[in-house]
Amino acid sequence: MTEKAEDQEKSTGTAINMEELDAVEQEAGAEEAPQSAGELLEEREGPTTAEVIAPLIGFGCDIGCPNWQVQKEEKRALAEGYGELIDKYYPEGLGAIGVELNALLMTAAIFGPRVAQGIPARAKPKAEEASDDKETANNED
Repeated sequence: MTEKAEDQEKSTGTAINMEELDAVEQEAGAEEAPQSAGELLEEREGPTTAEVIAPLIGFGCDIGCPNWQVQKEEKRALAEGYGELIDKYYPEGLGAIGVELNALLMTAAIFGPRVAQGIPARAKPKAEEASDDKETANNED
């Protein structure tokens, strides 16, 4: 051991200076202090969460409840509200769920218009069509 460490061990009974250890711990804690969610949101570049989820909200309203005729301003308000909610639980951004959100947006963009038009996913088998025609004819009599 060095002479300084030996002197310290004799005086305190340990080879570690607790004051220095506390100072190092405080420095390390200060460097690792988490930023607030607001600071993280200010530092992010690119579109806001509300801008990212706005198309999803639009598709959902247009397909799920077209008779309600949800207006653009209302869709924007919904996107902002849900954007803030997502930011609360994912302050680093949508990076953690971005892939899932993208898949959901693509699904809505591809299947949404077809569902909205009432196009069936599959054509009815010939046997079902024939039995449906017979039932319709019987009901009309």
